[in-house]
Amino acid sequence: MTKTTWLIIDNTENAKTELTYYHFGKAPQFPTWYFEDGHNYEVEMIWSFKLINTFKLFFKCLFHQYVIK
Repeated sequence: MTKTTWLIIDNTENAKTELTYYHFGKAPQFPTWYFEDGHNYEVEMIWSFKLINTFKLFFKCLFHQYVIK
């Protein structure tokens, strides 16, 4: 299980968003509703941390929980 933090920059509207994501493996599934058609995005991983397997963290990863700031 891994916790990663991503910086998402919308070049169309000049907006920055930080996304913290809990997932299994190396390829997280970003929320599809977040990205809009016709926009130009830059996505950069700024932090990654392997988590200790606990019951609570397992369910965060299982349901692909994320925090958007």
